[in-house]
Amino acid sequence: MNNLILFCFVMSGVNCGLLSESNGTAADDIDALTLVDLGKETRKPLLTLIGLAMRNLHSCELWSPWTPCEAGARGYFGTRTRTRQCVDKRSSESNSYKNETDIGLCEGYCPVGANITAHGFCFKLHLNTMSHDNADAFCENEGGHLINIDSTEKLEDVKNMLNGFSVHIHIGGRRATSSSPWVYKYGSQHPAITWASGEPDNRSNELSLVFYPPDNTWHDVSGTTSRHFVCEYI
Repeated sequence: MNNLILFCFVMSGVNCGLLSESNGTAADDIDALTLVDLGKETRKPLLTLIGLAMRNLHSCELWSPWTPCEAGARGYFGTRTRTRQCVDKRSSESNSYKNETDIGLCEGYCPVGANITAHGFCFKLHLNTMSHDNADAFCENEGGHLINIDSTEKLEDVKNMLNGFSVHIHIGGRRATSSSPWVYKYGSQHPAITWASGEPDNRSNELSLVFYPPDNTWHDVSGTTSRHFVCEYI
């Protein structure tokens, strides 16, 4: 039984038919503020009264989405947090709010086909080839991102995973022009690998990064070329 119906039962004399004037709002989307606004719009003070009463009964906003689990891989445990804002009824100030934080235990996530590395990272090498942008979107659709090699531990694990490969691999890192700084959507802005000799050569169309496994170096390349790529999951 939802809160609106329950409220109608317990409030003597309330005409629950008023709640049908929802102006096309889906039932699951109706909350206290919706009723307050609807009551004002339809000039039905009773709807406004019910909305205000519900707001006082439920003085907190919905929880925000959980943050990613701090555990690095499946089989490891960590914590995740979420927050919400609540009306502080003890405060004498109007519209006074307080923030609440909920901390939960969680298990690390690593999808099927991915490698749990020696240092607890979760990587997946994709042998299908895509442009840099499409590879980035593919990783995000799987719940990850193009890997940003931003630590010596991550570099060591990538080297072990790509041992034997002799082609360029898409990794995270792009720039707007050949003279712009490199930008990484995820992780540190201070990568842990080095440029190959003569790189970056800063050609106007080479605005994406690749990793070259034979010598574990970076190259700036055209992002439109289809290549293998590595996704990271956290």
